[in-house]
Amino acid sequence: MEKITKIVASLLVGVSLMACSKDNEPLQEESVMQEEWDLALVTLQPENPTHQENILLTIDESLYFDEQIESVQIRADALSTSEPLVMDPNLNQITLAVEDDVPIGEQSVQIEVTYKDGEVTEITKNIEITEDDEVTFDWDEAIIYFALTDRFYNGDQTNDYLVENTDHLETYHGGDFEGLIKKIPYLTELGVNTLWITPIVDNIEWNLREQQGDSQFGYHGYWAKDFTKIDEHLGDIETFQALLERAHDYGMKIMVDVVLNHSGYGMKPGETNPGVEHFPTPEEQQPFEAMLRTDPVPNHQVMGELAGLPDFITEDEAVRNQLIAWQTDWIEKTRTPRGDTIDFFRVDTIKHVEDTTWKAFKNKLVEIQPDFKLLGENYGASIDNPGGYLYDGEMDAVLDFDFKNLAGQFVNWDVMGVQEALIERNEQLSSDATMAQFLSSHDEDGFLYRQAGGDQGKQMVAAALQITAKGIPVVYYGEEIGLSGPAAKNMDQGEYNENRYDFDWEAIHTSGKAMHEHYQKLLNIRKTYAALFAKGDRETLTGSNQDGYLFFSRNHEGQTIIVGLTILDEEAQVSLEVPFPKGATVRDLYNGTTYTVSETGLIDVTLPKKSLGGTSILVVQE
Repeated sequence: MEKITKIVASLLVGVSLMACSKDNEPLQEESVMQEEWDLALVTLQPENPTHQENILLTIDESLYFDEQIESVQIRADALSTSEPLVMDPNLNQITLAVEDDVPIGEQSVQIEVTYKDGEVTEITKNIEITEDDEVTFDWDEAIIYFALTDRFYNGDQTNDYLVENTDHLETYHGGDFEGLIKKIPYLTELGVNTLWITPIVDNIEWNLREQQGDSQFGYHGYWAKDFTKIDEHLGDIETFQALLERAHDYGMKIMVDVVLNHSGYGMKPGETNPGVEHFPTPEEQQPFEAMLRTDPVPNHQVMGELAGLPDFITEDEAVRNQLIAWQTDWIEKTRTPRGDTIDFFRVDTIKHVEDTTWKAFKNKLVEIQPDFKLLGENYGASIDNPGGYLYDGEMDAVLDFDFKNLAGQFVNWDVMGVQEALIERNEQLSSDATMAQFLSSHDEDGFLYRQAGGDQGKQMVAAALQITAKGIPVVYYGEEIGLSGPAAKNMDQGEYNENRYDFDWEAIHTSGKAMHEHYQKLLNIRKTYAALFAKGDRETLTGSNQDGYLFFSRNHEGQTIIVGLTILDEEAQVSLEVPFPKGATVRDLYNGTTYTVSETGLIDVTLPKKSLGGTSILVVQE
């Protein structure tokens, strides 16, 4: 405590260490004044957070960077995790989360300062948790649709510069912001509430395979040239603002993909490629001067070059701060006159950047917009190995790369093994640190192509497993109409991605109609019972690998829904004991069938064969 007193005394210029009366007598006991000084060293933003907001805790730099301090830990048991959070020695701020079951009212956190001589000082900071009546859904109730903007819908052909051969898998195909605007009603009817789009920043335009007589462009948005400009192939900032307002009018959030790990090819200052049209000029390369590695470490996860892409020196504070400024500036740059702006970021390649950058990034975002959330991509992450990005002031959720494997096991007869894994997964997730489950993505084989072997029934059952599970479901565009493909056509090169197809809008009413109706039913059921599916527990009712079906319940705050899934090629007739009142009418939200609970607590359920969805979702009809 003595060390903090000395530091505070040096800060309070012109103020004595003890408040005194006119007679020079102390007004308060030293211990009381000391507590006030200690608290003055710790600030919170916002001061009265809601459950949806993060809290930025800041410790005065004069205290935190004092050379006598060994470490600072935050104990926030009352808000979220029971494990202490260790403040990054490079930062004097840390982001705290608030679980949705934390009671409204005053809570407290403890800041524990450990000195090199072993002395420990503890400061208690009170936080008033408040309600937000304007929230449409909690973060863990997000239902995400991931669209590659260039491949979704071409709404404005005036920005089709370089759109020349849409049959080629690696060229521009013309999708844009205007296309997204026009399809917001479709997405709303589908049942999603969050649209994740690929990066919006200006990308390199040169053809990487021009000298081989082939084509490969940065249509996907992950090869940045200028982090301060919108990519002209997608539209302009006014059109993006129109997208924000259109989405919010429909109750939909916008999640933008961001990259802090690397730039686009050819952006290293001094790099040239004579004769290649649109190769970055020295003027375009100049903003990255001293920001990119000149001596990357081969195969190093952080200091190497992922796929040969120029790697930012993010461990350099100046580089880190510039990248964070470029990305967070988009929140204000895109803010509309009525106040709409970007809601969330999906963060690319997080394991290729050191943790300090992600903590500083999150801190800055909370400072700007406390309810801003981050979904991180730690390639290969699972619930057993999320990578250390949750509960420590970095990500609010991490993509679950293992879920598609579990879904594959389920539809290929390991019904009960997967159920046990999902019960365990269910218990590990919380509202402020969760996983986002997906079946397909732009970087991997589609589920229907790989795990389901082209069997659309298996895809349907896998989708039902995904959408009824705890965690944030992510639907990859086109999955809902049966589109799927391998990650790369040229498997030896890994360059031509067939799973980045153009959305087939005709298929909604033709070849993809049954799949589309399946997804639409499931997603809208999930949206209606958002809290139960996002937060409820999971219990096995009946089923077996041999029977090829499973019934389980999801329960939350006195409400129960029963989910039935089958992988059989024929209907399954199941006499099911249900936790519903005797004589109650039970409605199948998926099939529209109704049942009456018998005096013995049973209902006889018909599960449709997998090719017809293989799904039953039961709830007591009110």
